[in-house]
Amino acid sequence: MEEKRKYVGFYWAMCIVSFIALILLFIYSPGGFWMGLPTFFGGLALAMDWV
Repeated sequence: MEEKRKYVGFYWAMCIVSFIALILLFIYSPGGFWMGLPTFFGGLALAMDWV
């Protein structure tokens, strides 16, 4: 069985970029803050290899 290569660096980058976007959304558009949460937590779960 061959294991697929995981792009952990990309997932961490996605998590960090979405965290920065979350902060900006929270400051400038508090209602839009909730739209960025799935991307942040999805990136975190992939980066920590929880899925």
